[in-house]
Amino acid sequence: MISIHFGPRQKTILRNQKFYKVEFQRLETLRPLYPSSAFTAATLKENVSKNSAKNTLAHDRYRPYLMSYGKTRSDYINAVIIPGYADQSKFLVTQCPLEGTVVDFWTMVYDHDSKVVVLLDQLNKKGQLWSGKNEVMEFEHFTILQENASNTEQLQLTLHSKKKEQRKITVFTAPKLNVASDAMLPSNILLDLLKTVKDCWEQHRGFITVVSSDGCTKIGLFVALYLSLEKMEIDDEIDVFQVVRAMQVRRPELLTELEEYEYCYKCIKEYLERDSLYANM
Repeated sequence: MISIHFGPRQKTILRNQKFYKVEFQRLETLRPLYPSSAFTAATLKENVSKNSAKNTLAHDRYRPYLMSYGKTRSDYINAVIIPGYADQSKFLVTQCPLEGTVVDFWTMVYDHDSKVVVLLDQLNKKGQLWSGKNEVMEFEHFTILQENASNTEQLQLTLHSKKKEQRKITVFTAPKLNVASDAMLPSNILLDLLKTVKDCWEQHRGFITVVSSDGCTKIGLFVALYLSLEKMEIDDEIDVFQVVRAMQVRRPELLTELEEYEYCYKCIKEYLERDSLYANM
């Protein structure tokens, strides 16, 4: 449990909706507009079909490279790396895999040693990442085995590579995944999910892979809130603006709605109220 002491300005920020709007408008003026030359890998002929949303591409400078891809594939996946503030804190944010990019997804997870995956949307029917309990799913150079089925919101998978290595992967699925694709999770559910993911990450460190339908919707709020709370633990300061600004440098399509930005502050306020309640118990 963290103990954070805020002055009058920080407390005013948490309840000042006009302040949120001014901040967000400033972010809008700073949002990068990259030229097409920044997305050379994403727009190569062999990679175009790997992008589910044609207006959300992986920037050449910030994309994770696939290193153990096969001879018939490339090193591209529609994903970007977002660094955190704590030691070894970092994210891979990506779209729900398409039928032809499931192997790329697991190659990325394997190559970048990500042991935590968070699904914020339902997977594509033809882009499933695993089979049922104790059923093996095989790809070009991987096999995936689901170990448990009792808790559908926290699955344990084993990723085997052809090199005879194996990795244990924990997959968190957001509750109520049947809601509309652009709906935000209730704040209490979102905060509970963040805490569970962070507790798991504390054991493994390294990349957290976060997945949504197009690689930006829902991810922006989840990662912004996670990093704002992480930064708050380190600096004893709320700075959603700088967190989102840094995220948008790497993927400008993240957190593009004022409603999401305000909701991030709402969740932080609720988090601090929870913290204060538990501290006084």
